[in-house]
Amino acid sequence: MGDELLAGDVTNTNATWLAERLTSRGVDVGEIRVVPDDAERIATAVADLTDRFASVVVTGGLGSTPDDVTLAAVADALDRPLETNETARELVAETVREIEADYPDFEFDLDAAARFPAGGRPIPNGEGIAPGCVIEDVYVVPGVPEEMRAVFERVADKFAGAVRSRTVYSTVPESNLNPLLTELRDRFDVRVGCYPEDDRRRLKLSSSDSERLERAHEWVRGRPEIEE
Repeated sequence: MGDELLAGDVTNTNATWLAERLTSRGVDVGEIRVVPDDAERIATAVADLTDRFASVVVTGGLGSTPDDVTLAAVADALDRPLETNETARELVAETVREIEADYPDFEFDLDAAARFPAGGRPIPNGEGIAPGCVIEDVYVVPGVPEEMRAVFERVADKFAGAVRSRTVYSTVPESNLNPLLTELRDRFDVRVGCYPEDDRRRLKLSSSDSERLERAHEWVRGRPEIEE
């Protein structure tokens, strides 16, 4: 789906959903990147991200069309060969048999679908044909939103972090909030974000230190710029 996203043909709802889901589990999401359906570009991105982050989630490119090159690219990034994964083959074969019961002329390349990076573990896909894959700390999930969510939920427990957040609101113009935001950041050493929402601003405080976060939240709530 990289080409479609870059062309503006579809909205990147997967990134938003995953970011919200990971953040709710305390994960500090460090980067969201969109790359085209090009194996070399995908491999370069995965190699770079795995060097800098504890885990990487890759979405899309697990189907049977020529632009579905994600698993080959991930294998290249991790310097592993592609090989037949019998568990993946059986998962796909079972789904294909169910489809063939309604569509006898349905055709699908089982051998191609079962080609996984060596050592990769399939993640069952209850909403579609192609299973996801986890290899080292790289999680590859489908691009179709319903399938992406179903596959990710099977591995969601692997993601956890200590980052928590609190939110307050203000009707003061954003530029007028600069002194408050600076003092809040410097006094409590928390991350502060200011986001416009209609006729008010949402201030989000984040930290991996829960006590520090609560002190910052209690302090800012008492400021005249903040609405109760």
